Amino acid sequence: MYNMLPACLLLLLYLLVELNLCEAVLQRPQIFFSASYATYLTGEAVFLECQATTDFTIHGYKFFKNNQEVHRMEASSLNKYKIRAAKGNDAGSYTCLYWISDARGKQESEVSFPVSLSIIDQPSTPSLLVKPQQALYFEGEAVTLDCEHPSINSQITYYFYKDTNRLSSYFDTSKSKHHISSLSTKDSGTYDCEYLVLGHQRTIPSGKSTQLTITVTALSSSPLLKFQPSYTTFINGENLTMECEAPSPVYVTLYRFYKEGEELKGPSSHRGIYTLQNITKEDQAEYTCMYWSPKTNREIPSTQSPTKQLYVIDPLHPPLFFVDPPSGRIWDGGNVTLYCAAPEEYERTKFHFLKDKDEIITVPTYKKRPASVTINMRKSNGTSAIKYFCLYTAEIKGRSLLSPNSPQIEIIVVAKGSLLWLIAFGVGAGIAVLLVIIGLIYWILLAKKDSKKDTEESKPVHNTTILQPSHIGPQARSRVDAKSPHYNLPRSMKMA
Repeated sequence: MYNMLPACLLLLLYLLVELNLCEAVLQRPQIFFSASYATYLTGEAVFLECQATTDFTIHGYKFFKNNQEVHRMEASSLNKYKIRAAKGNDAGSYTCLYWISDARGKQESEVSFPVSLSIIDQPSTPSLLVKPQQALYFEGEAVTLDCEHPSINSQITYYFYKDTNRLSSYFDTSKSKHHISSLSTKDSGTYDCEYLVLGHQRTIPSGKSTQLTITVTALSSSPLLKFQPSYTTFINGENLTMECEAPSPVYVTLYRFYKEGEELKGPSSHRGIYTLQNITKEDQAEYTCMYWSPKTNREIPSTQSPTKQLYVIDPLHPPLFFVDPPSGRIWDGGNVTLYCAAPEEYERTKFHFLKDKDEIITVPTYKKRPASVTINMRKSNGTSAIKYFCLYTAEIKGRSLLSPNSPQIEIIVVAKGSLLWLIAFGVGAGIAVLLVIIGLIYWILLAKKDSKKDTEESKPVHNTTILQPSHIGPQARSRVDAKSPHYNLPRSMKMA
């Protein structure tokens, strides 16, 4: 009896260990979706997997939906459960367990923690709209591609495609609109769109929209803007007619003129003609024009014409005109120099010298300095006075403008004989004037001499009585003369 006690204790201990080992081995399994996400579209296949870690052979698995065991087509020994085409009522909470068989019978593990299956419908197929809708677009127009669909309370990403290729020009994928601000012929093609619903640990694509075709045509060839008259420099008060000429044989339905990009309107603009009356400096600007021609029920514009610049200036002022010698008198055979100067500097200037309305010479100059010409003067049989004047031609922005005439200057040609007579007359007049001056000097000196003599005669003689000759007789006068030193003069002076 006492010998069997240790054996019983050992058996009991063995059974307890085996029981603990069995409980330790049958751990809780894990259930998960094979696709690693829990939201599926209606009609998609769903795969659930029950995974356990044990050293014992597992004999079977059970799957539960909302704590109710589900019947599956697969063998119970398989750890997978497949829903071939998910429906809305397949959504719910799923769990699983496994069992083993041993000497004690069928042993089941604990139930796994649940996973939730969500079933949603396929996102509705969007519609692609092009605004504005045209059968034909032309270069430079703007369009907006709009991917429309019913509202979805979820994060959405949009994609636009051209000829089945995703558009690289579309950056903000969170917006359902894609704007093309300026179409080109390269934008011609077939377009569609789709969107992706984000969340639920997966991205759910919509179907692609119906394709739309966009056709872009190049603008018509540019017209030619012409000025009538053909130059570009005009004087204040002149008139200008602009003509927009389309390339032949294009049929044109509309013309438009632009000043610095702003449209000009006039009664004849639709015929390709625009007139500026009494031009002022406010009209000085750059001008262009365009035309429209019909194509596929649309009016297709042309590109703008080359820019044409209009320049407006004040009328030219007359030139300055002067001669050397300034007196304008020259003897026969002598030279006279004529000078003509413009009041302003221009690109190119030509000076014209005229004699009695007949041009005698043209002098070009490229600097702001007067032009000059020297003429040898010959007296003709006619009048001796010859009238000269000048004017100039200024080139301004490709237009040659003629200035008003300068004031006239008369050149008098004096014959050589007349000149000698004038010289002789002048010399004689000079001699006469000289003689008059000498005579005046002589009489002035003589008058000074007489004045001195009278002063000396008027001096008093002390202690001497001077008798006037008219008061004494001849004999007494001789005595007085002999005695008085005042009358003691040389004989010649006395006689005088």
